[in-house]
Amino acid sequence: MADKKVALPLLVLAAAVGLSACGNPGGEADGGHFRTLAEENVDKPQYLPGDLPIPAGAGITLTEGKAVDGKKSSMLIYETQESMDELGSTYQKYVNDKALKRGTQIVDRNNMIINGKVPNAYSYSIIGTRSDSNPGSAEIIVTWIEN
Repeated sequence: MADKKVALPLLVLAAAVGLSACGNPGGEADGGHFRTLAEENVDKPQYLPGDLPIPAGAGITLTEGKAVDGKKSSMLIYETQESMDELGSTYQKYVNDKALKRGTQIVDRNNMIINGKVPNAYSYSIIGTRSDSNPGSAEIIVTWIEN
């Protein structure tokens, strides 16, 4: 049982470490518009907040939600042409507007790490990096885990 509780946070940590090494020193993409998961009609957005912003037309590569031992967790991975500055400011505003307890907030032109915990509710992380394999795009990983 303890292994299951540790597995998803370790996966998120591994993804963050892997993504931090993949920054692209190239140029930024032009700005775009953000919508919510509900407005984008995301398939199976289980356990993710419906008002979570994502860039319009983002290329969603994974949505997954699980309930293990009565605790819900979810992950969303998408690619976008949106600049890291715009992504970072959008997610920082979302976290502040929702009055979520903030942990780490690091945003630069190539990487983003925003995470925190709402006591007795859930933990969240939003991690992103510029793509070396697809110049001008970024990959974002969002996780939401019940405490």
